[in-house]
Formats: sequence, C-alpha cells, structure tokens
Amino acid sequence: MSDSVLKKANEKALIKSLLSILDKDVLLCTDGNNIYKAFTKHFKFVHKCINVSKHQYVNGAYHIQNVNAYNSRLKTWFKGFYGVSTKYLSNYLGWKRVLDKNKNLSSQEMLRMASIRINN
Repeated sequence: MSDSVLKKANEKALIKSLLSILDKDVLLCTDGNNIYKAFTKHFKFVHKCINVSKHQYVNGAYHIQNVNAYNSRLKTWFKGFYGVSTKYLSNYLGWKRVLDKNKNLSSQEMLRMASIRINN
C-alpha cells in the first residue's frame, strides 16, 4: 500500500501521486468524487464507483473497505498524539507504514532506522 498527502484534491495532484504507481490495466475502486472520474477517464483506467453518500460500500465484487479499514486504523493511531500537524503529516504516514510492515519492531530498531534516514 502507498499513501500520499495531496496539497489539493484535483486531477493534477492525483496524476502526481498515483500515475507512476498504477499499472495500465488497473481497476480503480473509489468513492463518487468527480476527481476520480476525470482521472480514470483521462488515462483510460477501468473505474468502479462506490456511492458512499448513499451508504453503498460494496458494488458486487468491488469495494473500498481496505481503504476504509486503513483510514480507521490511521485515525485510531493519530488519537495517541492529541493532534497531528499537517506540516508533518507525510512523516507520520511514513512512521505508520514502517510500523504496519514491521509488527515486532523494537524501539531500538526503530531509532536505528530513523538515524540511517537522517544521516543519508
């Protein structure tokens, strides 16, 4: 999974964050935001829209539950910080990504990884 902080929710931001990581034959499942419709139409991606505003979370075999579950886990994790600065949001997302991939990571190993990143 990849995440990205969009400064603006528009097609240009999607192109910058998604285009390089999507295969040409991807099927993109999204909520009903028009930004996704324009993006998928422009690049000819297969697009399945889930109408969350009408409490639709599944459309046949298509769903956005993985994104919803990730969002829920992220919000729960953020509560421990009593607020997260938007300025450092990408750092928090990176930290959470490392924790998700390394379930048994010790605090010493986390510090070692952080020091490697800082020194490079």
